[in-house]
Amino acid sequence: MITVKDLLKVYRTDEIETLALENVNMHIGEGEFVSIMGPSGCGKSTLLNLIGLLDTPTAGTIEICGQKTDGMKDKHLADFRNRMLGFVFQSFHLIPSLNVIDNVELPLLYRHVPSHERRKRAEEVLSRVGLAHRMKHYPSQLSGGQCQRVAIARAIIGNPKILLADEPTGNLDSNMGAEVMNILHQLNKEDKRTIVMVTHNEEQALQTSRIIRFFDGHQIN
Repeated sequence: MITVKDLLKVYRTDEIETLALENVNMHIGEGEFVSIMGPSGCGKSTLLNLIGLLDTPTAGTIEICGQKTDGMKDKHLADFRNRMLGFVFQSFHLIPSLNVIDNVELPLLYRHVPSHERRKRAEEVLSRVGLAHRMKHYPSQLSGGQCQRVAIARAIIGNPKILLADEPTGNLDSNMGAEVMNILHQLNKEDKRTIVMVTHNEEQALQTSRIIRFFDGHQIN
């Protein structure tokens, strides 16, 4: 499902060179729920951005669903990312001027899906995360946990094979965090969806299939 080989990421400016990741090799199989752990600044989010095709490696290769991603043209890359990957971020990234159902529909808008089909699928995924009664509300009218459930609905509306979650419970209290984790586990078990989650929460990480740990840009297991 995801294969990373000899991955290197270096950030360079005129004055400084920062090594973010070095010699990363891993394989994440279809249907796995994998946690990425390590101290702040160790390269976890950088790795997720690279797997999510939001950034490009300095060296090495990333293969997703049998497709090598290096050398992809921008248009192909954007289309591939939209079809294959769903993203859940710590800070939700909802558009405040759009109501819940319009936020959820956005990925399908970029696929040029007809409006009636977008609305039908948005209603289905919002029902799945328990927010069918909040479709017309705006993000400012929701709790943090509800905002994150909207973000999950948006991430899965296009039925991506892989879900990438960057600290999905980091801004939530323990109860709301547990609700979000329950939804992620359901998506993994019921849909066989592959999930890669960056987290600092050891308890939540231990509930997943496997933990991959990083320290100072290096994979340590």
